Amino acid sequence: MKKQVFRLLANFVFRTGQFNNRSVREFAQRIRDKTILELGSGRMEGGKYSYSLRRFFDRSNRFLQSDVVKEFGHRVVDVTKMNYKSEFDVILCTNVLEHVFDFHKAVVNIYAALKSGGAAVIFVPAFYPLHDEPNDFWRFTEHSLKILLKKFRRVEIRHSGLRQYPFAYYVEAYK
Repeated sequence: MKKQVFRLLANFVFRTGQFNNRSVREFAQRIRDKTILELGSGRMEGGKYSYSLRRFFDRSNRFLQSDVVKEFGHRVVDVTKMNYKSEFDVILCTNVLEHVFDFHKAVVNIYAALKSGGAAVIFVPAFYPLHDEPNDFWRFTEHSLKILLKKFRRVEIRHSGLRQYPFAYYVEAYK
């Protein structure tokens, strides 16, 4: 309970949740009849999966929710071990990469799992309190994200907060 209150307070102060939701909502408006993998769909709270972004997408999409925690009730998918090959039109990886120790392997696997022309939607905190400890490993910058995602054909990065003092990054990377 204390962790949930802390996270709500941090999201209120930094507005990262609103930034992420607004960005994904805009992206989702143009997505129809696609196969989507959501990494880190999260736990159920109050009778709903409050961390899942499925609610923003049209029902015509085929949506696979996943998490590394079996008890959350989704398919268990570890982004560093998944072995999908050109299966998804969209992969949602929001609030996940900072918790993945081998984030390079995660990005390689995301790229491999996307169909040609597919999009990876990535959201990561920049200036944000530690959370879900002890598995909160990294903070990325726009420069590190550009290098990490260099294999993608096109990468669009937006930030919340000031450019030189960002709270979070929203990324669309196209294969």
